[in-house]
Amino acid sequence: MKKRNWRRLDNTAKLFSLDNINNTSIFRYSAVLHEKISVKILKKAILKSLNDFPCFRVKRDSGLFWDYLDYNNKSIIIKEENEIPCKHIDFKKNNDFLFKVTYYNKKINIDFFHVLTDGVGAISFFKSVIYYYLDIKYGLSHIEKNNINYKDYTLEFYDKKYLEKREYKPTYKFSGFASNRVNNTYHYTLNLNEIKSVCKNNNVSITEYLLSIYMYSLYLSIYNKKSEKEIHVMVPINLRTHYNVETMSNFFTYMSIYSNFVGKKDICFEDVLKQVKKEFNTKYSHDKIKSYLACDVNIGMNISIRLIPLFLKKFAMKFVESLRASSTILSNVGIIEVDKKYKKYIDNIYMLVMPNKIQRIKCSVCSYDSNLNITINSCINDLYFERVFYNMLCDKFNYVKINGNDDKRIDYVSKKG
Repeated sequence: MKKRNWRRLDNTAKLFSLDNINNTSIFRYSAVLHEKISVKILKKAILKSLNDFPCFRVKRDSGLFWDYLDYNNKSIIIKEENEIPCKHIDFKKNNDFLFKVTYYNKKINIDFFHVLTDGVGAISFFKSVIYYYLDIKYGLSHIEKNNINYKDYTLEFYDKKYLEKREYKPTYKFSGFASNRVNNTYHYTLNLNEIKSVCKNNNVSITEYLLSIYMYSLYLSIYNKKSEKEIHVMVPINLRTHYNVETMSNFFTYMSIYSNFVGKKDICFEDVLKQVKKEFNTKYSHDKIKSYLACDVNIGMNISIRLIPLFLKKFAMKFVESLRASSTILSNVGIIEVDKKYKKYIDNIYMLVMPNKIQRIKCSVCSYDSNLNITINSCINDLYFERVFYNMLCDKFNYVKINGNDDKRIDYVSKKG
């Protein structure tokens, strides 16, 4: 992007931009290194990465009908982490950048506002920062990233003939005291090879198996079994793999997985796994994904929506979100691959997704090296779900490690046999 050259938001970013005040569409990548973080080196690494990724040196401005992105000539701010993880970004205090950089001890965090990019797009920038940091600190060589693409492919692959209404069922919303000053973050680390073996034996994918554990744990812990509403989990789908393209813009859709708990008694884990597998078989086809994409694009292209002034869109969005939001989200960004020469300096990599007052619990998954990391973020004070989820993992796997961000830090390993 050339300096002072504005660009339109991609189709997906338009919807995220309507979350104007709370900007709850925040996600984070964290890398745990082997030595304490040097702020001076980290700042140099960020500046070098911004030179390689000029599409990230932007701020958000408002037009009459939609927000847009413009060049940001301010200095990047880096602070030691002293707040709850993955908190909303105060853009004014962040010099208008749509990502926030913090550090703590040996850990580097970058929080992204979804208007800027999605979880897969952010990985390239995040790894660039880590690579440059390690290059400077240890005198390693670095290959610059050229020809960064931030094209909005949603419009290119939009096919109106696949347009159909999304499935919406009465959705269960989790109760309990929630606060924007609370974010209980727990990382559950499994052995990647072990979970691959377990999933192979059950003839399911890793996402299907973890989603089943997640939903069953919610059912056992905080779901009201007298409710006539189903647990609705939103599962993001990376469209880059389906259309064989690369872009830094948002390029994903999602499918809705429902629990099928209403009216059922004595539900066991196998019942949930069977239901999830059935849902995936029905909803994770290429034609279905085309229909999800068509529905998403149609919202942004709808002439009646486009002509509504921006302030009214933002007001209406709050109402629509309260009605159509899912119970929770499970996002699996897959394996985060790192160049071999950097591996010995990186202990682990995590992904976090910010909870909110509607979706009070969220789950994110990523793999690094031999670790599969599951992160639970909750703005509910009670930790009953987290304990049930941990026990479920221990029941299914020989190796489970858990650590958290709370004052009573947990750091222990469970090994069966």
